[in-house]
Amino acid sequence: MTGGLLLAAGLVLVGLFTGARQRQTLRALGAEPFLPDVDRAYRRGLARRRTVTSAILVLIGALIAWYYVSGMDARMDAIPERDRSALPDGADDPRPAEDKQFARLVAVYWSVVMGLVFVAVCLAVKDFWATRTYWMARYKELRADHETKLQRDLAVHRQQRLNARVPGLKPPADDTATDEPPV
Repeated sequence: MTGGLLLAAGLVLVGLFTGARQRQTLRALGAEPFLPDVDRAYRRGLARRRTVTSAILVLIGALIAWYYVSGMDARMDAIPERDRSALPDGADDPRPAEDKQFARLVAVYWSVVMGLVFVAVCLAVKDFWATRTYWMARYKELRADHETKLQRDLAVHRQQRLNARVPGLKPPADDTATDEPPV
């Protein structure tokens, strides 16, 4: 029980902390006037997904804590330990129907918890994929820009080599030089 409650408390604390951080991120994003639209959309989507994931973590932690605090765990542990020898011979125990119904309730309860874990994992995968897509697009932009600069530098270098081969040509003029005669 202690381990389950510690796990639940940890999930709630992590969810609250990350949720607060994402709120700060959304506020800062709203205050940033000079952010490109692509970057703004990426960061807004990232913060929203992470906020939803934080809320799901808090909910999972609360459900786990409720399982132990409400006594559901103790009741599930007590079902197989009941002393059935105290019943008169041939008498049916009325509790097995209640026990089966309670066991179904617990199964549905944990199915919901596991479903929420699945949703949190799906949001994490979506977050990873969105980040990968965004950064691959930025990488392609940087690579294209770098390639353009390299091609320009290569063309200048080839022109300088060609000018050096032809006698009587002056080297290219420096852009910083002025055409004014010296005084």
